[in-house]
Amino acid sequence: MMNLRTFALFSFCVCSTWALAQTSVDTYWVAFTDKDDTPYTLEQPEQFLSQRAIQRRSDQTIPYDALDLPVDPVYIQTVLDQGDVHLVNRSKWFNGITIRTTDNGALDAIQQLPFVLVVRGTRSDARGDGTRSKFDPPCPADDRDGEAADYGTSFRQIEMLRGHQLHAQGAKGQGMLIGVLDSGFDGVDSALAFAPLRDRGGILLTRDMVTHDGDVYQDHWHGRSVLSCMAGYLEGQLLGTAPEADFVLLRTEEVNSEFPVEEDHWVAGAELADSLGCDVLNTSLGYTTFDDSTMDHTYADLDGQTLRISIAAGIAARKGMIPVQSAGNNGQSDWHYISAPADAIDILTVGAVGDVENHAPFSSFGPSADGRVKPDVCAMGWGSIILRSDTDSITAANGTSFSSPILAGLVACLWQLHPERNATDIMEAVRRSASFFLNPNDSMGYGVPNFGAADVWLTLTGVEEVEELGTLLVHPVPFSSTINVVLPDGPMGNAHVVLFDVNGRVLRFQRITGAAGSTYTLNDLDPLPSGVYVLKLVHGDRVAQQRIVKH
Repeated sequence: MMNLRTFALFSFCVCSTWALAQTSVDTYWVAFTDKDDTPYTLEQPEQFLSQRAIQRRSDQTIPYDALDLPVDPVYIQTVLDQGDVHLVNRSKWFNGITIRTTDNGALDAIQQLPFVLVVRGTRSDARGDGTRSKFDPPCPADDRDGEAADYGTSFRQIEMLRGHQLHAQGAKGQGMLIGVLDSGFDGVDSALAFAPLRDRGGILLTRDMVTHDGDVYQDHWHGRSVLSCMAGYLEGQLLGTAPEADFVLLRTEEVNSEFPVEEDHWVAGAELADSLGCDVLNTSLGYTTFDDSTMDHTYADLDGQTLRISIAAGIAARKGMIPVQSAGNNGQSDWHYISAPADAIDILTVGAVGDVENHAPFSSFGPSADGRVKPDVCAMGWGSIILRSDTDSITAANGTSFSSPILAGLVACLWQLHPERNATDIMEAVRRSASFFLNPNDSMGYGVPNFGAADVWLTLTGVEEVEELGTLLVHPVPFSSTINVVLPDGPMGNAHVVLFDVNGRVLRFQRITGAAGSTYTLNDLDPLPSGVYVLKLVHGDRVAQQRIVKH
């Protein structure tokens, strides 16, 4: 068997340093030294991964590694045999388990086991009175005027991201699997807005990672509101961003208290989502401070490489999923930064904007502690249209909890259109399409994405050989405020004109119609700086392009 002690030592380095000596602790993280005697092998991934997960790895040429191997079941059982000890969750990525016990003798015995590396407390009795909730009911926002009959008042939050252009191509998430990690999904099994999702069997699995009671539909409303942004449908009122996708609903959050054990629930949920073959993960949760202040995180911890939950989000991305994470709602508080795991490396962290693409005051700021751009992008979270928590009607609400799933659903639709691309490609396309790609900032990151432009960028960068449409005639050259494009011979059909800068950022993306020989004009180009640009006319896999110069 391979030696996995190096991995276990890494697990030790990222463990919480909260002292075991606290006598009020009842939940613990137990890390193991190795996986040397595990009965599982990397040569038989079907032992621990679904066929869908195996296919996802194959499609993206992602090798199996030691992180994929489950925790040694003998180690787990030996820990449980030490006394009144109950298994809560296990983590193969960190080679350990979460247990619950108040048996001090059992704890002493567990620490003496030769394969136990470290034991750390993750929840104590220093908690609230049971009435505290980190989720206030959705905060009513100003009514937003809607457009487009199919979307009702939810149109703006989709149109802002040009998501309706993906829907117009038939991409509504069909064949994609989205994992939703949240606090509970109260009423999703009965709400009218989810009837189409239920009727087609679109909820493939539910799992309560907190109590393991088998029911996520009576725990809390927050996940229901989040899910409505992706999968909800009320005729003429609400259409989610990925209404035809399939979903895995995972409860990882305890709403009446705040302790690091919830991060370990999340890690277990993310690992389950990986094993099931999820393509996209949405998390509208975040962690900074706890009911026991000795367990609090610091801003310095938010470097993507310190906290288990953030490291796990990065691992999820390396396993071929796209984690989409809310930035947090602390923009107006003393802690105005993002929260974990929004600091994770190579994920999409989403801030909130209003309907005119202005930064929402409550949306948390970056950068990460190591200076990376955070949030990555923004979507509408200031006046988002969601399903009410108590009725089959809609409301406008505020929170990055909603900007994240709005974007996550469109990420799934975009990937649906480009199944040959990997997770990194899709995330890069989303960032490149955003409004501030060349000049990101700490409030909005790369800005508001244009999924229509991301679609085109993926098409242009993914076609190895293209048929030339012919010479593209453009005037005037150099240009100043307008560009006139003479359309080449042949029907245009579903064609686009795309203007790129020299860094590959999509600056203008427009669908066009017109007869061969007619002229199409791009206007309002005065704000562009002087320099070299590339103009492309795209029709299917046929491309015509021309380098042009602005005064």
